[in-house]
Amino acid sequence: MPVTLIVDTDDQFISECKQQAERLKDENYQFIFAQSNEEAVEILRDEPDLDLAIVAIDKEELHGLELFHKLSGRKVRIPRVALTKGDDIPHIREAMNNGAADFLTRPVAPADLISTIGRVYKDCERRRKAWRTEAQLSAIRREVDIASDIQMRILPSIFPEFENLEIAADIRSAKEMSGDFYDVFFVEPTKIGMVIADVAGKGIPAAFFMAVARTLIQAAATHGRDPAASLFQANDLLCRHDITNMFVTVFYCTLDMETWTLSYANGGHHPPLITRHKTGKSTPLEGGEGIVLGVEKGMPYEKSEVQIEPGDSVFFFTDGVSEAMDEQRNQLTEERLVEFLEGQHGASAQEICDRVQQLVKDFAGQAEIADDVTTLSIKRAI
Repeated sequence: MPVTLIVDTDDQFISECKQQAERLKDENYQFIFAQSNEEAVEILRDEPDLDLAIVAIDKEELHGLELFHKLSGRKVRIPRVALTKGDDIPHIREAMNNGAADFLTRPVAPADLISTIGRVYKDCERRRKAWRTEAQLSAIRREVDIASDIQMRILPSIFPEFENLEIAADIRSAKEMSGDFYDVFFVEPTKIGMVIADVAGKGIPAAFFMAVARTLIQAAATHGRDPAASLFQANDLLCRHDITNMFVTVFYCTLDMETWTLSYANGGHHPPLITRHKTGKSTPLEGGEGIVLGVEKGMPYEKSEVQIEPGDSVFFFTDGVSEAMDEQRNQLTEERLVEFLEGQHGASAQEICDRVQQLVKDFAGQAEIADDVTTLSIKRAI
């Protein structure tokens, strides 16, 4: 039960409160008394466990609720009950306007005193709980914001510069944290690896699984294995973790900068679209088939290859692109994406990523973007 500070010069009222405190000992009602401004200020400064204060506002020698303004450098956040004469309506109104939670009028009946203390205490406990909950939520939001920032920073934003190849990528998260990821890294001095992936689910669980999957895929890939062997190894490692109801679709490829051979394996992901400079046509990369990673150990993955000719581009994407919905729940579809890419003749890799992101945004209109939208684009110079 509450610890109540009573600020009053009325000996009789203080005596009655002390009697009440004695009778209510077993219910843990506690009273602290101050009979001067100085004494009240000292208690307010030094007593950390006060729950509420009953303050006389009808005594000339006391400053009433203005006492709380004397605590320079410290804000005391406790509810205050104004104590005054029953006919002192102007002072009561002024006290309530200045933040008093309730008021008592003299003479104060014992039952009225306890009832008021209990009511104000319960009401303010609800407020304190709401403040604590709000503070906890704010702390969680700050931590999620920091984690989201870290997540974005571990994805590459600056790519190796090549004389004959452009690389660009972009990711727009549907929530604070993303389950999509992409990666670009050297496998050999003249060969780069590229990954695009989509973890099942959204938010923080997907983001954690994303970090694990990205690390394992890169570790498997940088040991010189081809894409199919890399996905086989990464899948077995993920399955060892035995994370229930979590899996990831992955497309992993390597590009040999000397032969311009793109080798790839597909773990249940949307195949990238290759746009041929000579014909202007965009088509999905075929072959390299396999299942999603993280479901079953020992699954085989197929390796396929394709030649990248001068002027050709390859566009990698997650289903947040092709399955984006407008306000009528119509999907953008891969067919529209193919048609759009065929109209981007001459665009750079970065322009393609930017324009597809804008395409998704324009198509969705006022509809909520329900999935992460991730793009990765490469283009060989003519």
